[in-house]
Amino acid sequence: MEYYRRADKHGTDHEYEAQLADLNKAIELDPDLADAFKDRASLYAHNLPKSRGGHAQAVTDYTRYLELKPRDASIRHNRALYYEQLGQSDNAITDYTLVIEGNLDFEQQLEGKNKLIALDCLYRGRIYQWRKHDYTKAISDYTAALALDPQMEGAHRLRGQCYELLGDAEKAQFDFAIEPKRN
Repeated sequence: MEYYRRADKHGTDHEYEAQLADLNKAIELDPDLADAFKDRASLYAHNLPKSRGGHAQAVTDYTRYLELKPRDASIRHNRALYYEQLGQSDNAITDYTLVIEGNLDFEQQLEGKNKLIALDCLYRGRIYQWRKHDYTKAISDYTAALALDPQMEGAHRLRGQCYELLGDAEKAQFDFAIEPKRN
């Protein structure tokens, strides 16, 4: 635990290499210390050069964390984001779906369960729209996001784009009127 506490101080002081060394030692001493994996994943994703592992290493550490705490919605959401960054759309969809289904622990969510689910509906919808070209599923996700958070930025515009691609100009114009296209 001493290495883990010291790693936290190194992070506060922006001493990222020292933080990594202490997190590695904490994990070596206790391979079930879930929070050390979570912190190291964040470190790889945000504060270390990409050459140190970046999003791929973050996914690996989030995966180990989720083996230890599989119901953590926040970490599942984070892993989905990095799967997207790595071009692993199907893995991202799987994690977003688990969050959307809502049978997870949302305790760490400061903005609440519905906000995270709405966001994950939006993000999953983008994958369906941009990567899978499944505009019907994307529309369904954008609609679900708006039902949970009517002010969800981008949802009307993206849904309008999907309606336009499906040839439904009336519904597209309705959404574009609510949230105009941005260039």
